[in-house]
Amino acid sequence: MTGRMAHSCAPEARSTDIRDNARARAGAIGEPSPELLDRALAGWERFLDGFEGADAA
Repeated sequence: MTGRMAHSCAPEARSTDIRDNARARAGAIGEPSPELLDRALAGWERFLDGFEGADAA
């Protein structure tokens, strides 16, 4: 009878490593950068200006 052997290409990860990595990813996703907010605001203003231009035409 042969025993079951687990094979993996990745090294074993400790549960604390997994939790710390998940926290790091959540923190990175949690808040947009100031540059992204500036770009979003500029795009929103261009979008609204398109409606103002449509009223004048």
